[in-house]
Amino acid sequence: MKIMSENSAGRHWLVIALVSVIVLPLLVTLVMAVYTIATTTVPMVWSSWSVNVARLQQNEARTARIEEAARKASFRSVCPDYFDASTLSRLIGYRSRAWCEDYRDRMSDAQ
Repeated sequence: MKIMSENSAGRHWLVIALVSVIVLPLLVTLVMAVYTIATTTVPMVWSSWSVNVARLQQNEARTARIEEAARKASFRSVCPDYFDASTLSRLIGYRSRAWCEDYRDRMSDAQ
């Protein structure tokens, strides 16, 4: 069995002392910082994000309702040009009016 020399025993205790004095307090500080961030910042950010997402969804729903109302009010004057155009023209020039397809059955009532 090998016996530790006094030099290596001294280095061994020096390493243990340095770990105890430097590394362990740093580890404890890191754990405390992570805990503090996880219990304060994360819920605050999550709440803010959730409120923002809800607001965006409300705005999208409101925009969809406004667009639908505008389409219902204007399809009689806007869609005839779309239906008179060729298929290629519809795909290229009238692409933004593709919603007129939803009103195709109502166009016969409008004329």
